[in-house]
Amino acid sequence: QVGSDKFDQSARPVAPSNFPSAAVTKWNSVASLVLAMMLASLLVCPAVLLSAGASETHYGQGNHARAAITEIPQDSGSNASVMASEAIASEVVERSSAHLRGSSAKLQLSDPDAGVQDERRLVATELKPCAQKEDCLLLVDAFLSRQPRQQGPGKSLLQAYDSPPQGGGGPCGSLCYLKPRCVSDQCRYYIYDNAVAAIYFAHRGKLSEAKVILDSLKPLLYPKPGNVQLLYSGYAENGDVLDWSIDTGNNAWVGMAFVHYSVASGDACYRHIARDILNSLADQAGCNDELQGFMGRLPRGEGKYRATEHNIDMFALSRMLGAKELQGRAATFVSRMYGFSDHIPEAYATGTAGKVICDTSQDEGSPVAADTQFWNLLSDADPDADRKRTSLNSVLRPASAGGLLADDTDIIGDRAHLTGVRFTTEGSGAQWENTASAVMGIGFYDSVYRAQGDISSHRASMQDSLLHQLAEYGAVLASVRGGNYEAYTQGNSDPAFPGGSDTGLGWSYLRYPHLAATAWTGLMLLEANPFAP
Repeated sequence: QVGSDKFDQSARPVAPSNFPSAAVTKWNSVASLVLAMMLASLLVCPAVLLSAGASETHYGQGNHARAAITEIPQDSGSNASVMASEAIASEVVERSSAHLRGSSAKLQLSDPDAGVQDERRLVATELKPCAQKEDCLLLVDAFLSRQPRQQGPGKSLLQAYDSPPQGGGGPCGSLCYLKPRCVSDQCRYYIYDNAVAAIYFAHRGKLSEAKVILDSLKPLLYPKPGNVQLLYSGYAENGDVLDWSIDTGNNAWVGMAFVHYSVASGDACYRHIARDILNSLADQAGCNDELQGFMGRLPRGEGKYRATEHNIDMFALSRMLGAKELQGRAATFVSRMYGFSDHIPEAYATGTAGKVICDTSQDEGSPVAADTQFWNLLSDADPDADRKRTSLNSVLRPASAGGLLADDTDIIGDRAHLTGVRFTTEGSGAQWENTASAVMGIGFYDSVYRAQGDISSHRASMQDSLLHQLAEYGAVLASVRGGNYEAYTQGNSDPAFPGGSDTGLGWSYLRYPHLAATAWTGLMLLEANPFAP
């Protein structure tokens, strides 16, 4: 995400016996299946003529941009299965819609520009998260099933955002107007968002839907048979490239999605594609200095920095594929990013500067990124317990104290008081994709190390905030803050509508239903760790 935008395994702690079975027994079988599939590495896949480790120097990729959760009761009287019928999904959506209609009626203002000031003074409403785990999952399913796709033969990537919910960006005139279908002039279809969605589908048992996404990426990965070409960050509805950045993390996520699908389906060909992606990334982005790791953007020399988040992604993909040397290089970099920046010694630095290829210097003034902290917890890239504890205690402080915790009130919707995490320590407002991964990362940490103090309560508050949005909107928003991008760039004089949640990196997330945030929330519900081997 940042830039577009973890050693001794014997020392790793063992999860306690009460760690959720979905996060332990599931991955024991996954690891066994991956090992078995490695024995078939010489098979030729009929869908594409795969390279045997070599990669053409073509560039095109991008990066856009866990597991235990507080228990959600199962509905003992429900017969809904993982492969629930559309009728059941429709019923859940209708219940959510009825709740939405009732709550949104609270914000019918005859004089929006004046009345909203009075509305803000009303007491925030109580959170009403979806009550049953399967009901919540059906809402995720329904959102993904209705999300627009690309048009044209073989083009079926999911759109990154949906139409804004009722109330749009708020009642502040032109600075609150949100485009009715897409955030910008053209709808974008990001490979990172689609990779997260494909991983969700694989764990949800919806293999055909995961396959549709991955099969849409195959022709982009192999424009010429036998040579993998890394992916650009974002594409248009007709398949044209819209975001020409080529980021390591995005492509690593695509590789992870191919592995998850391969494990779930038993189709070894998809694992071969993941290995081609990994080998190409390693060839083009690798660094051999004392920090090791991989650069964040390609072609080589285009982005000379190394991002901690991208190396977490490379660590996970390498571990999934049994590439121990590459895994170790990524882990070394992540570990050495702890305390790397002088002004944030208690957390993992976002990465290095980018003045020269494989830059080893500090990126002075770079903020602390949420994914760098929470994805490390979830991936176990740096298994050092003391570092994890210090990092977590540092970021789970209020924004006013320099931490990442953010409290937002959905004043355009039902005025619910929500708790999430900021994108970075220089950002403002909760970003809900990172919040879902934070819930998972904290849950995994808590299950292994027994978190102390308020950590568990923070996790519960964030989880409820995500599930409240599912019940309220049938999706998780990128931000609940009002205003549009013009309001963000101009600095709206009305602080209630600042132009979404500021990342602190020069762009913001607006009040749209968000594919990545909703899919991450689905993974949270399934307790499906996308970084697990």
